[in-house]
Amino acid sequence: RQRQMCIRDRYNSNGIMKAILSPDDSSTQVKAIQSDNILTLSFTLDEYVPLDVNDYVDYEGERYWLTERYLPNEKNTQEWKYDVKFYGIESLIKRFLVLNIVDGEPEPVFTLTALPREHVELIVKAINDGMGGITDWKVGRVEGTENVVIDYEGIYCHEALKELAGKVPGTEWWVEGQTINLCRCEYGEELTLAYGKGLTGLERDKTDGTKFCLLYTSPS
Repeated sequence: RQRQMCIRDRYNSNGIMKAILSPDDSSTQVKAIQSDNILTLSFTLDEYVPLDVNDYVDYEGERYWLTERYLPNEKNTQEWKYDVKFYGIESLIKRFLVLNIVDGEPEPVFTLTALPREHVELIVKAINDGMGGITDWKVGRVEGTENVVIDYEGIYCHEALKELAGKVPGTEWWVEGQTINLCRCEYGEELTLAYGKGLTGLERDKTDGTKFCLLYTSPS
């Protein structure tokens, strides 16, 4: 059965629904560590619904926003075709420069020598300030016990995080909700499988256009 989704209006804090849609099989979700989280939706509506910046959809517990105004194509007098990209919260931080507040004034060009956690705290502050002085964004797990030197020369938050991860061995930056982590992106409990130790086969398959792996294990 096709999954139904709702596009909601950016203007209303209660998220007034603009449209209910059923994405077709060409729709995709691509999420990468230290990069974008993009939801590409293809669908048809029987009425013209304009989509504006910051309109959003919720999918698999995550919210995706439109970053530019979108106008659909008119297929005929009763159908409007949409092929539109919504961006996850990882993309929002690309809008904000890392700033150092000196004597009450923001300074975009400076050098900071500090522990990795202090760098992440500075970046998180820049995100919260850029979003209107909120406190929703938090610092999560941050590894590294040596000072790191970064020249902040008008760089954006995602660029700063990438540079920081490159200077702290064995780490990568990733977002969980609105928490920024600097460590290996790992979830759940480690599961070790090997032939002769419970694993009898490994096969790649796909459903609804999404690739996944099938593990065949022997009964315990």
